[in-house]
Parts: sequence; C-alpha cells; structure tokens
Amino acid sequence: MSLIDIDENELYPTEKIGPAVEGTIIYKVGEQTHFKGAYITTNERMIMSVDMNGEPYRRVFSYQDIVRALVEENTLYIEFPEGMGKVAMVDVTEGNLQEFADYVNEKVK
Repeated sequence: MSLIDIDENELYPTEKIGPAVEGTIIYKVGEQTHFKGAYITTNERMIMSVDMNGEPYRRVFSYQDIVRALVEENTLYIEFPEGMGKVAMVDVTEGNLQEFADYVNEKVK
C-alpha cells in the first residue's frame, strides 16, 4: 500500500492534488525515529501520511504553518515554525524532491 494514495473523497471540492513524495520521515516519537511516510500536496494544504508501526496516521498542515521546504544531498527538509523545527525525509522511493520543494515554497510565499 502506497502512503501517497489518497481517496478523492478526502479532498475539498476545490482541491487538486499536487506533487507528492514517499520515503522515510525522521522524527522522534518515543524511542523510534524512522517512519515510512509521505507528503501529499494539494493546492490548499499539505497532508502527511505515516505508517506508525502498522497504524495509519495523517496530519494536515496549512501552508501558513510551513516556513519552507529544501533539498540537500537527496534529503528533503520541511521547516516548520519554532517548536517543531526541521523534519527530514530520506530514502525517497517515490516522487521528485525538487519538484515537491518548489511547489511547497511557491505556496508558502
């Protein structure tokens, strides 16, 4: 099952899917730091979809809640305001990192 797949019924009537990436999200939750996950963009928001040890977890971000996206050495970083900081995605298996970052950065302006 791809974490990028999203049911059209979950979208707002005015929403259109944009670029998406899937890989390993590095974020510390308890003792675990690596989670299979995806970021899916739409023209209105960004959706994070994560496999939390077999349990699906989704979190939605307004573009206003994102500082920027950047790509360095095949790693995608999503920078959030203070508190959450930068979240890295490595080992990308699907999607184009630079296309994704450019799309997000265009929306956060």
